[in-house]
Amino acid sequence: MTRYKGIGKNGLVLAVMAMIAMTAVAYIYRPGSRITGELGICLPSPNIWEINPVSSWIINTVLTGAIALGGFFLNRTHNFIRSTQPVLPVMFLLLAGSNPWINYYLSSSTLICAVNLIALSILFGEYDSRNATQPMFAIGTFISVGSMFQYAFLPMTLAYILGAIIMKAFRLKELLALGMGMIAPYWVGVGLGLISLDSFEMPDITNLFSNFAKASEIFVLALSVGIAIFFGALLALNNSIKLYAGNSRVNAQNMTITLLGVISVICIIVDFSNMLAYLGTLYFTVAVQVANMCALWKIKREWLVVLIPAVIYIGFFITMILNGVSHG
Repeated sequence: MTRYKGIGKNGLVLAVMAMIAMTAVAYIYRPGSRITGELGICLPSPNIWEINPVSSWIINTVLTGAIALGGFFLNRTHNFIRSTQPVLPVMFLLLAGSNPWINYYLSSSTLICAVNLIALSILFGEYDSRNATQPMFAIGTFISVGSMFQYAFLPMTLAYILGAIIMKAFRLKELLALGMGMIAPYWVGVGLGLISLDSFEMPDITNLFSNFAKASEIFVLALSVGIAIFFGALLALNNSIKLYAGNSRVNAQNMTITLLGVISVICIIVDFSNMLAYLGTLYFTVAVQVANMCALWKIKREWLVVLIPAVIYIGFFITMILNGVSHG
């Protein structure tokens, strides 16, 4: 009989160290390659916030770690992954850390992922709820405030509408609460004079192929994202087979996370110029699928399942860094 070999605390520590090392290298070699342009609806987007570069890197790195830890405790609370092994945080740290375009400063990608984690934690507590108006209002408010700084928050609304329907917690009053939550921040901001009507304008879309990266860097970036999407979709389909026959609440929670991943993939394809904003959320959903695969299919050599993608994505990271240095 094959002995079970989980990744355990040692694997988590190694993942944290790898993530910090990759973000540090990305900071050293890419401090001047930040996206230009304005992606907020009425306020400056995170990519042009005037934050000290070191502070921005520290905040982003800490927030990435907090998302990984939050994902772990979200599972401990709701048990949507039937395992206590830290596969979810380990995979998220490795995937997020491997992308030098989003890991060396406080990026929209990290902020959107953090808000999605908060929204999931709110929604997961409302399964079969008779009154989920306050939670839906809160989710709408978080998305609305985020959209002021980055329009990529807005498509996530669809994932939570569909997710709330799946969670049996969405009726007309929840729809109205969500809408009010999305309107309220703009209403208050304009009403108090915090936001000028003149500041509302169509975002200035940034072209990834212009003044941002070389063709070789874009190719490696697109390849790494494409592989994450492909295997994430493959794992989601396989996991759904096991989940469908299981606990209905767990199935609903995982379907909601899968929907969030699907929305992210659609946005990456349709809104390619702003694809970086959706990557943190994509990485989180892929990490959930990997963790579910290990738990549902009772994989004995769990460490190997994590090690293989870790090596591949660290390789992608090194390739992108070397390309950047050679073109710098």
